[in-house]
Amino acid sequence: MKKILVPALLAIAALAGCQKTDFDETVTGESLGTFTLNAPVADAVVALNAATPGSTVEISWSAAKPGVDVLPTYKWVAALKTNGTLETPLLEIASNNSGKDAKLTLTHKQLDDALKGKGIADGAKTDLIWSVKADNGSTNLLATETRNISITRMKDGATAFILLGPATSGDVTAIDPNSTSQTMKFNWTKSKPATGGPAMKYKVLFAERKVDATGAVIAVDWTKPLIAVDADNSGADSVANITYKAIGDSLTKKGFTNQEQPVDLLWTVVATSGSWSQYAEYVNQVVILREIKVFIVGSATPAGWTIENASRLIPDPRFPGTFFTYVNLTGGGEFKFVNGQQWPPAPGIIDWGQDPNGAAGTITDNGESNIAVATSGVYRVTFDYSNKKYYVQTAASGGIGGLGIVGAFQTPGWTPASNVRMSSLAPNKLIVFQTMSANDEFKFHDGSEWDNGANNKARWFGPETEGGSKLIVDGGGAKNVKWTGTAGLVRVIFDGTDVKNLTYNLSAATEMRIVGNGMAGVPDWDPGNSPKMTYLGNGKWELSLNLVGGKEIKFLAGNAWGAFDYEDAGSGKIRYDGSTNFSTPATSGTYKVTLDELNGTVVIQ
Repeated sequence: MKKILVPALLAIAALAGCQKTDFDETVTGESLGTFTLNAPVADAVVALNAATPGSTVEISWSAAKPGVDVLPTYKWVAALKTNGTLETPLLEIASNNSGKDAKLTLTHKQLDDALKGKGIADGAKTDLIWSVKADNGSTNLLATETRNISITRMKDGATAFILLGPATSGDVTAIDPNSTSQTMKFNWTKSKPATGGPAMKYKVLFAERKVDATGAVIAVDWTKPLIAVDADNSGADSVANITYKAIGDSLTKKGFTNQEQPVDLLWTVVATSGSWSQYAEYVNQVVILREIKVFIVGSATPAGWTIENASRLIPDPRFPGTFFTYVNLTGGGEFKFVNGQQWPPAPGIIDWGQDPNGAAGTITDNGESNIAVATSGVYRVTFDYSNKKYYVQTAASGGIGGLGIVGAFQTPGWTPASNVRMSSLAPNKLIVFQTMSANDEFKFHDGSEWDNGANNKARWFGPETEGGSKLIVDGGGAKNVKWTGTAGLVRVIFDGTDVKNLTYNLSAATEMRIVGNGMAGVPDWDPGNSPKMTYLGNGKWELSLNLVGGKEIKFLAGNAWGAFDYEDAGSGKIRYDGSTNFSTPATSGTYKVTLDELNGTVVIQ
C-alpha cells in the first residue's frame, strides 16, 4: 500500500538535517560527485490542506561532493509523470538558504500556489516525477534517481485534532450487550474546516487490534474500518455516546460471536469537510467484554418474585455463554431467568423460561412458561445462553447438583461418589462441618465423578494460587484447598455471592461463645471469660443464660478476637461480614439461645 502523507504526518515524510555522502572517486577541478534523494519516499502521496496552509512539506537529499573551490547550489525539479521531462520541468524551485542547503521546505500554500500557477485546478490530483539538480557553474548534475509523487491541490481541509477518551488501555471494559440505556463515551477535540469550507462531520472508527510474530501492532488501513459510527448530532458533535447494545450488536455482526471472549480493538476518529478527510493524531486501544448477566427469580427461589432481589448466576469461563448457581429451591414453586433486576419492558431487559413448543430444558424469551420445581432442595441450576438450554440438577440421589467437598479427609480419599454435601445459606453461599486432620487437602465439587467435560456435568473448584482465597472453576489449573489448623471439626464455607470473585472460608468449629455486654455476671466483650455454647451436632449450638435487656451480643468461634464470628443479618438470620451485633430482648431474664449455622438462623426464647 502506498504511504499516505496526511497533513498531520507531513513532518515525518522528510528526514531532518542534511546527510553527507562519502564517495570513493577523487574529485578534481569543479566537477561534482553524485548524490542521492532522501525524502519524500518514492510514490509518496501529499494532500495540501486548505485549513493549515502553513503546514510544510520537506524535500531532502545527500550533499553533492564539490570540486576545488565552488560549492553547488540546488533546485528541486518536477515534471508531469505523463509526457513530462525533467529537462524542461513543470516546477523548478531553489532549495533553502538561496539554494545552498540540501533541503527544500515548502508550505502547503507555497506548493499550492506553484501548482496553481501552472494551471492545475483546485482540488485536482497531479502525478509528478521529481529529482534534484546540483549546479556549480560549470557542471549540472541530477541526483542518481527520479521518484514519483502525487500532490492534490487545496480545496477543502481540516485542522489537526486529538482523541480525549477513553484513554488507551489494555484493561478489559465490561459492557452489558443488551443495555440500551448504558453508553460508552468517545470524545475528541474539534477540528476546524478551511475558511469558508463545509462544516465538519465526524465518525468513530474501530478496527481489530492485531500483532505480528514479534508482537508489534499491525498498521490499520483506516479507510476500511471494521466499524464506523457517526458522532452525536448526526455527526456534528465532537463526542459519540454509543449504547452498549449497539457495540455488542456491531461486534456480533462482524463475526465476534463469542460474547464471553474479550475483543481487542483500536479506535480513532475521522473528521470530514467536503472532500477532505482528517484523521485524529492518535489511535487508542480499547478492550471490550460483552458481559451478559443472568439472574434467577420466582416463587421457588429465596427472592420470590421480587425482581430487585433476584440472585445472579456465576459465569463459567470454560463454556462461554454458560451460567450456573447453587440455590435452595422450594417444591411447588416456579422460577425463570432474566438478564437484570428489572422486568421487561425496561430497556434492554429480557426474561427467559421453558419453551412451550420445545423439549424440556429448552429456553425461549417469546411466550415462555415458568419453570416448575417439584421437590424442595439445594440445586445446581445451569443456564446455557449459547445453546438456549437450561438444567435443573439435584444431588439428592447422588448425582450432580448441590455443592460439596471431596478430598483427603474421606475414606477412601478423593471420592466424588461419597461427596460431602453442603447446606445452603443463600444463593451461591454454602456451608458444611467436616472433621479434618492437619494439612488435609480438598476441593469443592458438585458431582459424583471426575468428569467436567460438558456444561451439564460436574464442576469443581480450587484456589487460583497456592494458599490463595480466590477460587476458580477447575479446568486443570486450580490448586487444592488446605486446612492448616489443628485436627478437629472444621467449618467450611463456599462464598460465590460475588460471582466474579469466588472465595472460601475455613475456621475451627470446636467451640462457640456468646460475647457482648448483655450477659449478667459476664465481663463485657471479653472472649476469654465469655460462656461457651453446647454443640448439638449438624451445625447447631445452644446455651441457656441470663441476658440483660436492651444490650448487645454476638457469636465468636474462639476464646480471642480474630476468631470467626457471626453478626445480625436481621429477621433471625446470621451473617459473618462485620455487620451489627444482635440485640438482647427488652426484658432481662433467663433465655435459651440457639444458633443454627447450617440454616443460618438464631433463636432467643
